[in-house]
Amino acid sequence: MAKKGNVTHLNNDYTRQVAAAHTETKQLLAKRRRKRAVIMAAFFIVVFLGLGAQIIHTKIAMGETTQQISNRKTRLGSTKKTSSRLQEHVELLNNKSYLEKLIRSKYYYSKSGETIYSLPTDKASDVTAK
Repeated sequence: MAKKGNVTHLNNDYTRQVAAAHTETKQLLAKRRRKRAVIMAAFFIVVFLGLGAQIIHTKIAMGETTQQISNRKTRLGSTKKTSSRLQEHVELLNNKSYLEKLIRSKYYYSKSGETIYSLPTDKASDVTAK
């Protein structure tokens, strides 16, 4: 390898011109690289903001869906209770003795030769309430 210590640079117009051109080229490359870095950073920021907005939108939609599910479960529970009560009522209506008692108390239906008295304190409208 050659020793660098013995080399001296000439200080004339040509070497100064070459050095200036070299410095100008380096500055131009640095400027291009900075511009490219800014463009890439802006692109990634836009992409990350878009993805972040999508995540936030998805979380909000998931929260609304969860709320709707809980509301529907509550409605389902009350509907099942109503259905079971109605099913029990249907079973009772299929019972002949219950049906006779219900018709007699609610509609004041009587058998032949029977008299029904209605008292003001008698507020039961259903056989099951007595």
